[in-house]
Amino acid sequence: MIRISLLALLISGSVSMLACKKSESNGSGAAKSTEAKPTKLPKLNLQVDVPGTAEVGDAIMGDGNMVQGEAVGAMQVELAKKPQTLDEAKSDADMYSPKNLKADTLADGWALTFENTGSMGKNYFVEVRRDIGGKTYTCSTTTGSDKQAAGTLAACKTLRP
Repeated sequence: MIRISLLALLISGSVSMLACKKSESNGSGAAKSTEAKPTKLPKLNLQVDVPGTAEVGDAIMGDGNMVQGEAVGAMQVELAKKPQTLDEAKSDADMYSPKNLKADTLADGWALTFENTGSMGKNYFVEVRRDIGGKTYTCSTTTGSDKQAAGTLAACKTLRP
């Protein structure tokens, strides 16, 4: 969870640095479309469904991709650095005094969401672990928007080869 907080700080201060990322419109070009479209994650050889327009670039930390879009804010997908159980993730979340913590077991991993209030207001955390093709991936974000957190959670659940 410390990585998620660091990611949130890096994202908020580094959005302008991401101008070199590739645009991944994947379709009709309708900027405000809410239909989820497959978005390729080239560094991981995976794809994820993201509503609207999504821009894909390199992850800020680690090997992976960052996906930015109105529906997800800035979410990061990367290979997991170490094994972690859902109970360990819940324990890590305790340092944030989480509210509305929700933990779900998925067929190939788990999803954890919660919120807290910090010095900059309300924060929404999403962390999803998925085992795909013999590898474990994390898909996560920290955002100030409950809608972007919900969009990230939905997108992370569609992660696939």
